[in-house]
Amino acid sequence: MKTNYHRILYLLLLGGSLTLGSCSKLLEEEPHSFVNGEGFFKTESQCIAALNGCYMDLTNIYAADLIISLEAATDLAFLNSSNLDAKLEISPANPGMGDNIWTACYRGVMICNATISGIEKATIPADKKPPLKAEAVALRALYYYILTSTFGDVPYYTTDVSSLDALETIGKLGRMNATETRAALINELKEYTPHLPMMRTSEVKDNRISAPMGYMLIGKLALWNKDYATCATAMEEIRKIYGQLVQYNLTDTYFRNKNTAESIFEVQYTWSAAGLKKTTTVAAFFTPTKASGTSTYDGVNVPELGSAANPFNSITPSEYMISLYDLADPRKEIVLGYSYNGTWFKRPMSNNGTGKPWMGPKFWCPGMNNIADGNNQKVFRYADALLMLAEAANETGNTDLAMQCLNEVKTRASEDFRMDAYPGKTEFLEEVKKERARELMGEYGRKWDLVRWGDWYRVVTETIAEEYQVVKDNVRPYHEYYPIPDKEVMRSNGILTNPAYK
Repeated sequence: MKTNYHRILYLLLLGGSLTLGSCSKLLEEEPHSFVNGEGFFKTESQCIAALNGCYMDLTNIYAADLIISLEAATDLAFLNSSNLDAKLEISPANPGMGDNIWTACYRGVMICNATISGIEKATIPADKKPPLKAEAVALRALYYYILTSTFGDVPYYTTDVSSLDALETIGKLGRMNATETRAALINELKEYTPHLPMMRTSEVKDNRISAPMGYMLIGKLALWNKDYATCATAMEEIRKIYGQLVQYNLTDTYFRNKNTAESIFEVQYTWSAAGLKKTTTVAAFFTPTKASGTSTYDGVNVPELGSAANPFNSITPSEYMISLYDLADPRKEIVLGYSYNGTWFKRPMSNNGTGKPWMGPKFWCPGMNNIADGNNQKVFRYADALLMLAEAANETGNTDLAMQCLNEVKTRASEDFRMDAYPGKTEFLEEVKKERARELMGEYGRKWDLVRWGDWYRVVTETIAEEYQVVKDNVRPYHEYYPIPDKEVMRSNGILTNPAYK
């Protein structure tokens, strides 16, 4: 069983090697050294190859289905299509993107668990192990962050599933308290994050994770648990490394601009006319409509997007989203697509100039091939960390720090947006919520923010449900979390449940 298990793990790891931006060295590894379970972790390079496998499922997760769920079924935008996640027609029998998220995340957990176990037993110098283990610990925490944010209470385990007995034990786990799971992850991240490189991710070879990623996860998990002091402490560690936000250009936010200095974590995608390809279809949902066989998009020639693209029905910003931007806010033209190179698209000019804009160039992919784009997917960056610190500091009563961090984000856009006086705790939080929308739209977090604030159902009914009848007809309070797929409930012999969906 163990030999077969490690053979399967090797095949997973080999596939996972393609998720990293630089994989030529990994592909030169001797595969025979990975197949036999007893010889898997004899060298540091073999441990690193195993770590590469821990990244592999991220490209199966941070993709179109997830971004539709987190960004296009919220107060900010809607995808008016047959997509189950957008229409909120999800159920245990038809779990939409939840099926893939459950499978991919637990596969990622399994590989992380096996890698951590292998590193612990590896015949390499003891001082080499903590940094390697820390990388797998952080990636495992990321998978659990996604799981708990999507489903709420989920099974939590850290066992290396390398035997039938272990598999049976895991199969008997039911839904476990998400708050307790997050607390356990935070404690583990606190122990191991200091072993990761204390530098910006863009400075790490092959854009592997660094300490700021570990601190970011601590902060995200802590905000869910309303442990604001822990979040603040973690974000302060990131500030020591990243400094002043003003040094990072707003164009860093474009998905096409990969591994920029402000980035804390990006999921790596590659596209080239020849060679290895790992693509997503996210840009196809954020691009203006196109005339077939041309580079004309909603009446405007956009040469950078080319003629080979074939975008889907596009995600559309909500009236609320549009209202958030001051006319002078440079982020408006980044997130919302009114024009290109001075020429207005047709849709925004319809109805006497009151038509909806498209989603903006932040999400477009130059040279998109049919529906495939090679943009990286932005997950965490420094502006997010500052807004998290502003929220946490507001909750702990450190109003000076809260104001400072919020204003760093505001004044990078324009000095005119500076908030001069603290408006009160509740009012300040409301402004943080708006600023997160302006700054971070499309970066895989809006729904999760709304759910942890307790706002999701209310704001959806007040915004996109007023614009789209299908949302008004379908939205229910329990849609804030996804149901565990029926097939997983059956596999657990009913130990896993979906009480909210009954």
